[in-house]
Amino acid sequence: MIIMSTAIYEETKKDIAEAYSSHNKSKIAKETSFIFNQLFVTMLSSFKDRLIGISIESLDFKEDYITSVKNHENLSEWLDRFYDLTLPLSDLEFGKLKIDFEYWYYQLGGKEIHFLYREDYLLKPNEVAKELGISTVTLNKYIKQGLECVDTKNHNKIPKHSIDIWKDSFYSIKMQMLYQEKKMRKQTPHDRIQEINQELLEFQLKYKKKKCDEAFIDCNINELDDPSDYFEWRDLEEEKETLISKLIGSTEPGDK
Repeated sequence: MIIMSTAIYEETKKDIAEAYSSHNKSKIAKETSFIFNQLFVTMLSSFKDRLIGISIESLDFKEDYITSVKNHENLSEWLDRFYDLTLPLSDLEFGKLKIDFEYWYYQLGGKEIHFLYREDYLLKPNEVAKELGISTVTLNKYIKQGLECVDTKNHNKIPKHSIDIWKDSFYSIKMQMLYQEKKMRKQTPHDRIQEINQELLEFQLKYKKKKCDEAFIDCNINELDDPSDYFEWRDLEEEKETLISKLIGSTEPGDK
């Protein structure tokens, strides 16, 4: 199934170019709204086998962003993507589309977006762990890093596309970035410090050491089979120090 006709593609391409060449903010907003709404409707109407709905809080465009070169590029890329889009899509391609849409939504100035999945499109954690060839303990670690997992009343919690997305180096990072972006929007620095302390405690109990450098003092990090614990522990310690500095101010005791 073709999503966009050649006539609409050519006309929209021309309108976008004219809006930016004339620096007309209202036209830029209009073209941005058109592409965004086309994407929103396409997601809802074309993927009923995966989605029940999409919940979006009010979207107030950030003027400095929508008039930027970056958004101009995004509009052109979305337009080309619509024109080339042929359905049906694999779970991987659907996942990429969903992540890019979500990412763009936040760039535009969106506050919160939720994708509501069909129950039969969600998998149990043990099923996902088996598909990825990992333990459920490792899967829980991946979920904390950003592998998509939704709140449901049953055991089916992970969208099918998450498996293939996690295997894709570029989109797995993008998924994790989205997760951190959404988490930071909801958390106060105090909330985040409490969360970090819990995560640090898990490492401290696991390695029987208080600090990352103490646990790995005699190790060559580059020779470890799985150095992820080291890097995650180190990053948590650095993030905690940064947050504490922001909360108490950068002035050290004794400074004037």
